[in-house]
Amino acid sequence: MGTKIHVLHCGYIKIAKYLTVSGGRFTTDIVKAATVPDRGRIILPVSTYLIEHNTGLYLVDTGLSREISPGGEYNRKAVGSVLPKHLAALYHPFVPLGMTVTEQLGARGIKPEDIKAVLITHLDADHAAGLRSLEKAQRIIIPEDEAYWSVRTKYRMRQARNLWETTDYERLFYRGCQLGPMNRAIDVIGNESIMMVNLPGHTDGQAGVLVRDGNRSVLIAADAAFSPYNWENMCPAGLCADIALQKKTLEWIARTAADPACIQVLCSHDPGVQPQTIEI
Repeated sequence: MGTKIHVLHCGYIKIAKYLTVSGGRFTTDIVKAATVPDRGRIILPVSTYLIEHNTGLYLVDTGLSREISPGGEYNRKAVGSVLPKHLAALYHPFVPLGMTVTEQLGARGIKPEDIKAVLITHLDADHAAGLRSLEKAQRIIIPEDEAYWSVRTKYRMRQARNLWETTDYERLFYRGCQLGPMNRAIDVIGNESIMMVNLPGHTDGQAGVLVRDGNRSVLIAADAAFSPYNWENMCPAGLCADIALQKKTLEWIARTAADPACIQVLCSHDPGVQPQTIEI
């Protein structure tokens, strides 16, 4: 049986539409985008990915938590109890009932302790908010570069540390390899079949996840792009930490997408990618 990737939508964000095609810096974009009225916003999925591998189950990112959306709809008060006001205003997040990652895993008969590793691509709220519900996973892996930068001044307004800092996690260093725009990656299993590849730009330490089976692969690009439009037009999305690095990352994604060995590139907020199962 080949490796399978189950694409799960674990909530939605309603963000300023221009962020999907405008490579502005997050230090200014957050304040600007948080004030955009509904007519200037677009609803995007928040994706997580369940990897069914011959060594076990792996989960990429966690999506949003039930605390953010107790009734399954956008609830300003509930969001404000979990996220700082500016992030609540930026994301307008909501999670329909049955859609959190643990609810969807439970529907498949999967408990958190059945997960071999939770791989966090970066620590923005829409990727890490469900982490506490997965504390019993066998491993939780965060790239050292991402955890390191999360405490620096410019990230304090972006990454809510209360969402992940109480969990037991591993901070692993990227190692040199011939993979990714920076030639750095984390070999999760030890056989190069699941690689956390450094894809900086959106954040300094962001990882994508390259899943390989034989001579075929799928790249989970996280927020390095919001859709193929970004790398096809070399147009970075908004909320960048470093626009030059984001362009370098997009160039690498474009080359990867053009490689016949890569059967699909998945972006975490691409409205064109519906929940599905991809077999490599």
